[in-house]
Amino acid sequence: PWRYKFIETSTLPAKTSVTRLTHRSDEYHKFDYSQALTRKPQAVLAAETTDGRLVGTVTHLVLSKIDLQKHITVEAIEQVIEKLLADGAMAEAVAGQIDKNSIIRFFESDLGKVVLNRENRVQREWPFTFAVPAAEIISSASLPADDETVIVQGIIDMLVEGPKGLLIIDFKTDRIAAAKAQEQAEIYRQQLQLYGRAAEAVLKTKVCGKWLYFLQPGCAVEIK
Repeated sequence: PWRYKFIETSTLPAKTSVTRLTHRSDEYHKFDYSQALTRKPQAVLAAETTDGRLVGTVTHLVLSKIDLQKHITVEAIEQVIEKLLADGAMAEAVAGQIDKNSIIRFFESDLGKVVLNRENRVQREWPFTFAVPAAEIISSASLPADDETVIVQGIIDMLVEGPKGLLIIDFKTDRIAAAKAQEQAEIYRQQLQLYGRAAEAVLKTKVCGKWLYFLQPGCAVEIK
């Protein structure tokens, strides 16, 4: 039977997110911010839920709110959590699941020291929008026209601007052992590559490193 030559192109969205393109079943995935002003936070709606994704979400929230100008201690992290609880940004049941020591380990690591270096500029939860050729997204023998593009949006956990260029850090809360970190990192390779392309395209600055940091085992993996 006859089949439309560009069927995959016709079903390809004009706009999508990095998460949908790269790891839909990831244990942790970024929020969909559509209607963000008219809906309650997921952590409030799911107050009785302490699944991995929700714990991952609030852990990222805490990381985005820590004061990098002060000494980072367990007490400082607890103050951030208390503030978020008071603001209704998370539920008590979920707050109790946050591994504060894993956050401390990050800031004591080599990557964490780069983040805390006051000579560098750190942006957290950095949102971006850029165009990707549609041919890079679909796998088909009948590729779309060269001028077909898809608008891709995403959020980079930490973007560090230093003298050598941009450093991208993405946190993961996957429950894995240290020995599995390198293997697990391959799941996120395309995600980090898209992050790198987006950062360079928007900021017109070279990316000098792309890193995944697995909080539970305390492992950093560079994506080349």
